[in-house]
Amino acid sequence: MQECTAERYDEMLGVLPPAIWLSKGFLVGEPFEHRTCKVTNIVRASYAAFFQKNGKFYEGDNMTMPEFKAFDPSVLP
Repeated sequence: MQECTAERYDEMLGVLPPAIWLSKGFLVGEPFEHRTCKVTNIVRASYAAFFQKNGKFYEGDNMTMPEFKAFDPSVLP
């Protein structure tokens, strides 16, 4: 997980409709790859993940939808 600019966050939010968009962030609308999900242990699509917290923006590792839903943003700085 690394901090990114608000411009990068907005750019990636606008490039495609998000695959999922919650208050903590979103997954970019096109899968990056398919792999075994760490939450369900089933092969699923994974997407570029972006988060926001306290006015800061973050670009995360690729995540499946269950991983994204389970992610706790309190671990972000």
